[in-house]
Amino acid sequence: MDSEAQRDEKNLETDVSKISLTEDKESERCKMSTSGRLEKAPLYYADYIHLDTLLNIQKPESQKSGKPAHDEMLFIVIHQVYELWFKQILHELDAVVLVLNKDYVPERDISRCVHHLARIVEIQKVLVDQLNILETMTPLDFMDFRDFLFPASGFQSYQFRLIENKLGMQAEKRVQYERKSYHTKLSAEHQKEVQQAEAGPSVFQVVEKWLERTPFLKDQNHNYDFLENYKKAAEGMFDEDKKVILKNTEKSTSEREQELKKLEDNRSSFHALFDEEAHNEKIKGGSKRFSFRATQAALLIYLYQDEPIFNLPFRLLQCLVDIDEYFTSWRYKHSLMVQRMIGTKLGTGGSSGYWYLKSTIEKGRVFADISNLPTYLIPRKDIPILPDFLRKALGFYVEEKGVSGEVKN
Repeated sequence: MDSEAQRDEKNLETDVSKISLTEDKESERCKMSTSGRLEKAPLYYADYIHLDTLLNIQKPESQKSGKPAHDEMLFIVIHQVYELWFKQILHELDAVVLVLNKDYVPERDISRCVHHLARIVEIQKVLVDQLNILETMTPLDFMDFRDFLFPASGFQSYQFRLIENKLGMQAEKRVQYERKSYHTKLSAEHQKEVQQAEAGPSVFQVVEKWLERTPFLKDQNHNYDFLENYKKAAEGMFDEDKKVILKNTEKSTSEREQELKKLEDNRSSFHALFDEEAHNEKIKGGSKRFSFRATQAALLIYLYQDEPIFNLPFRLLQCLVDIDEYFTSWRYKHSLMVQRMIGTKLGTGGSSGYWYLKSTIEKGRVFADISNLPTYLIPRKDIPILPDFLRKALGFYVEEKGVSGEVKN
């Protein structure tokens, strides 16, 4: 039998010859006509997607050892497909950052961003569902080839690290791997890439700046202050709730006291929304990330999401929440699958396996500030009506004339 080095050399020669063959096919398609113009032969599907190359990059380690394990092919294909989807997600994230990383973003460009982000969400659904296919492999099926994988690990997926960094994951929030920085387990080339992505700009950063540029929060000429108006509306809501609790004689005094305490706790939580100094302290403590102004803008968008000009921004924020949730779901389901396959054994890369994956589930969330906005919402009936001057400035003011009315910008 050939030595491992000889086999690797033969495999390399085969791969090179296949690449050369692909290049030859491409050159055959492009020939000069008698008039000197470049003419292309009809494009063939398999050549367009380099199908021959794609179908020949599955190299099971068990097969190289002379002990082929049937399910290793599934394991390789699943992970290769994951990496292809990761590539597409990165493509979409780059497009979003490119659009939002400007001083002015036209509304039509926000529509494109929503389109890119919504596509990522659909891809994430596939990522989660793919785990169901991998789970058709039993623990014993996995053990047939697991020992051949050491010390490789899914932790070394540099594309997934790029996704985390480009979304805006904070380095200090990462769970350390063997008490070392996450990138130390990657090759030198991949370390450079993920560290560059970590330096930004990220989706989080460009979205925060975009929100901070939102007008309409204050207008001194018209004595309008969105946050002050909202504070009055929220206080009015709490005062009415307090009256309802006190009038409810069907409950005992102790029950009413408990409800009043909960009401005042909620009122205190709302007060933090209106205090910039307290907000900044929470940023320092790590419980919040968005700036005070960006948080106000996001709240404005959430409250007036039904207004035409805020509908697209609201959908954009919702997509970011969806992306956070789907990656959280994927991490959770992945950790359960690992527990199902190897129990509490160490991972092939040396981590604590299931326990390590479980610890990363909540740490990976980037847009928790948006997810937590409903904490500060009040019922639609209590939301302050936008003043006429603001409705005009927003471009959807309607002055009623007859039945149809007249739109004035």
